Amino acid sequence: MTDQLGFSLAQLRYFVVSAELGKISEAAEKLCTTQSTVSSAVMRLERQLGVQLFLRHRSRGVTLTPSGRRLLREARALLTQAQNIKNQGDALVSDTAGRLNVGFFAPIAPFLLPMTHRMTRKRHVRLQLNVHEASADQLLEHLRDGRCELIVTYDFLAGGSRFHPLVDLPVHALVAESDPRGRDGPVALGELVMQPLVTLDSPPLIRHFEKLYADAGVATPQVIRTSSLETLRGLVAAGSGVALMYQRASSMTTLDGGRLRAVEIVSDRASASLGVAVMPGLGLDSRGAAFREVLRSVISHHHRTSSRA
Repeated sequence: MTDQLGFSLAQLRYFVVSAELGKISEAAEKLCTTQSTVSSAVMRLERQLGVQLFLRHRSRGVTLTPSGRRLLREARALLTQAQNIKNQGDALVSDTAGRLNVGFFAPIAPFLLPMTHRMTRKRHVRLQLNVHEASADQLLEHLRDGRCELIVTYDFLAGGSRFHPLVDLPVHALVAESDPRGRDGPVALGELVMQPLVTLDSPPLIRHFEKLYADAGVATPQVIRTSSLETLRGLVAAGSGVALMYQRASSMTTLDGGRLRAVEIVSDRASASLGVAVMPGLGLDSRGAAFREVLRSVISHHHRTSSRA
């Protein structure tokens, strides 16, 4: 559905299955998702439509209100029509076509999105990417409410979604060019705790870094938060702290002329998988599979070029 309508086909499907089974828990099981996901989607649908669709009974599940019964007929018809449109589209075209709503974890987007956009247009001229850049929590919400069909993120930020890994990335540190650490080889994470950790203001990301320090047997240093990736780089170049990163930039010069250096970290567990995530129980259709292969090519190219920087 379009953004202007305010609700999605996924919400309608959750409503229809819940109405047919009479229990949110059974609907969640059939849809291969969680009870809270189904319940939240239906409640959002009620708010967006401005009507109550279900009477909720603690021990007897849910029953339709009069408004819910009227909507059920229309929702079933709309879902059938949507499936017919998809079937006709599949029959009419042999190549990958249509719009694909994709979410990018905001810190990843600057590294991968520009080339992904360009390569998608080159390989699949009839595939249109509709991109949402957002925080980790927002992306998971976009998956649940159907705003995004898949998201590009790390495994440790994928929550309860179904994650398709594309590459494993070791963590490395960004330090100021003048910092002597790491010039003679990899360093242990404990050697970096004397300076603050400069990181993006993302609670799930910060929790992940805290776990890395804990796994290394050291306390998390003072944390300096920023909302901008380039500000993070500038603070590190100015000597305000160090940053932990999975993505590698091609340029080690900041916007204000500062210089950075990447330092390898000695650890068997300090790595993460980058990939795409979808709702549990959902596979990748031809559009999603095509996008995943484009992204795989972009990741391979990016890490070849950045490793030479």
